[in-house]
Amino acid sequence: MATGKMTLEQLVASLDMRNVPKNHALDTTLMPTLAPRIRRTRDSAPSSPQPPTPKSLPPPADEDRDSHTLRVKGPIAEGGMGTIKLAEQSGLRREVALKTLRDSFLDPAFAARLLREARILGLVEHPNVVPLYGLTTDERNAPVLIMKRIEGVPWRALIHDPEHPAFPSDADDRLGWHLQVLMRVCDAVDYAHSRGVLHLDLKPENVMIGPFRETILVDWGVAVCTDERYRGWLPMADEVREVLGTPAYLAPEMVDVGRQPLSPATDIYLLGATLFEVLVRRPPHRGATLQELLYAAYEARVPELPPEVPEELAEIVRRAMHPDPSARYARANDLRRALRDFLRHRSAASLAENAEAELAELRALIRDWEAQPAETARIRAVNDQRNARIQRVFGRCRFAFAEAMRQWPENAGARAGQAEALLLMARYHLDRGEAASAETLMTELGDDPRAEPLRAEAAAQRQEAARFERMGLEEQRDPGRRTRGKLLLAGALAALFTTAVTYLLGRFDLYAHRWWNTLVFDLSVPLFFLVGGLLTRRTSMKTRRSRRAFLTLVVLGVLAFLLRTLGVAMGLRDLRSMALELFFFGSGAVLAGLLTERRFYIAAPGLLLGALLVLLFPAHAQVWVALGLALGPLPLALAWMRADEPSGRSASGGQ
Repeated sequence: MATGKMTLEQLVASLDMRNVPKNHALDTTLMPTLAPRIRRTRDSAPSSPQPPTPKSLPPPADEDRDSHTLRVKGPIAEGGMGTIKLAEQSGLRREVALKTLRDSFLDPAFAARLLREARILGLVEHPNVVPLYGLTTDERNAPVLIMKRIEGVPWRALIHDPEHPAFPSDADDRLGWHLQVLMRVCDAVDYAHSRGVLHLDLKPENVMIGPFRETILVDWGVAVCTDERYRGWLPMADEVREVLGTPAYLAPEMVDVGRQPLSPATDIYLLGATLFEVLVRRPPHRGATLQELLYAAYEARVPELPPEVPEELAEIVRRAMHPDPSARYARANDLRRALRDFLRHRSAASLAENAEAELAELRALIRDWEAQPAETARIRAVNDQRNARIQRVFGRCRFAFAEAMRQWPENAGARAGQAEALLLMARYHLDRGEAASAETLMTELGDDPRAEPLRAEAAAQRQEAARFERMGLEEQRDPGRRTRGKLLLAGALAALFTTAVTYLLGRFDLYAHRWWNTLVFDLSVPLFFLVGGLLTRRTSMKTRRSRRAFLTLVVLGVLAFLLRTLGVAMGLRDLRSMALELFFFGSGAVLAGLLTERRFYIAAPGLLLGALLVLLFPAHAQVWVALGLALGPLPLALAWMRADEPSGRSASGGQ
């Protein structure tokens, strides 16, 4: 026999397709009587084969005569009014479950209830509802429900034991797996509602999980109907006058039947109670006695959920278990959609949670930065490191919020978090004088009204920066500093020389201090700087900074002269009054350092020290004045003469 690959012609020649109609549809099944058969030999096939047409079929085997013949094998479970036994349908060799009444419940009322359950099951055929194969009676004339044998474990066992061996091997996400189960239960309940049936005993114990991921909703024993077509044949919802269901899960209208009619919203509440148990591993209602449980259900207070429960999921529980039936989900399918949306949003919610943690760290870092004192060289280095960290944390926070919103555009929490992060960083950049960076971030805030004050501040900063930029070299350079230093040095040396000479002459009784001497000296100071500035204006007053510095020296001299004049008028005419002038010049140097240029600070300590020594040792007042001049104006003059081009804030004073 050839083993090579056949051609199309060889394959067709090897098949007997004479019984296949010429117009047989290509997407229609080839029935056994028409299927092509391989020829025994090329020439042995009959020319016109006729299918056999028997007049009668052979008798079936005994086991095939009645597929409803049941052989009871033993009990499966027992509870309430019924018992469930394992049996085999001999004709199908299929194991089934038989549900019937216990001997102690052989009563027409209980028999009628079991019959109604059978009718309910016949009405709600669904992949997630236990199938009913048939209905018969036993030797006691008790109804027997022939049902699919459900193999597996109650869902409640898996909820309370995260390590239960019945979990599928790939169910790593336990919460996600449980929510998928609940969604399948919602499918079954939604279908039952479409058929006018309320289950009324929804709880994890009544959901069976099979070994092949089957989810089967069982125990429809207290189910009722809302469809008027079945009145008199099925129990109706408006006929319920007793408390039905499991107390730990009951909806409030199930306890107080006169408050609200039973409706699909009742099952929605029970689904919410089931979700609560999934999340907390206990039923929602608690009590030491049955009466306390029923009262807890009557009050319908939704118990607090642990803080680790995602807010979206907590809101689903609260809505499903709302005391007012009209405020619950309208359909079980709506609840299912909410669970589906949560599962879709989980990744986005997780990203948003991570972003919130980054946002909290960002807030703390910026608070620490704002609490720092005025900059020193050491603190500037620390702040540079902190700024780099702030930028890294903001980058992670911003990306996480953006990704969360990409996955879930309706995520209001992520949107609010991103806006807060952008506002924080915009404020941070503005505080650092970085208006352009702040404005870039604020473009992402759109028309958020909280950004308007920041935009106005950024615009003001830009205007101020533009003003400084227009100043150009005038604000960045100080070419007159050397000339100014030389003038100050000349003036300081002259004053020092004059003071020293008058002191020595006084020691030899060749000079006696007169009140007008210091008045003339004080008047000479502003005149000296005014004339010197005018004479050197081409080199010393090119920039605004130079002019400010010269003006400061002139103004200080004028004010000192006025102070001396006031002192003379008040009778302060001896040398001790010079302490007042030294103090004035020292404090004026401090003020000039704050407002114009920080190098003025250099002169302050010497002048203030001279003022103190004059007060303590007035007999040598002129010596202390000379010392103040030597330790004050002289160092300032030398600093101006030696200064390189100013850089940064240290050389530019308050600017």
